[in-house]
Amino acid sequence: MVASLDNVRGLTLAMSSSAFIGSSFVIKKIGLKKAGDSGSRARAGSGGHSYLYEPLWWLGMVTSKYGLRSCFSGN
Repeated sequence: MVASLDNVRGLTLAMSSSAFIGSSFVIKKIGLKKAGDSGSRARAGSGGHSYLYEPLWWLGMVTSKYGLRSCFSGN
């Protein structure tokens, strides 16, 4: 069975978007844990916004955005 170019592109797109989305979840979770460990500001669950000051959380958000963008691209 010979894989067509469209099948290869589809598989590559699915795997790359899955990797971006999965890694963004892990990065955001690490950022949230670091923000919670700081202890000086209120946690996000109690109305605090200390996670917004955490660079790893922002990296996870950006990674998630580009992972979802590649997932829904029409090319």
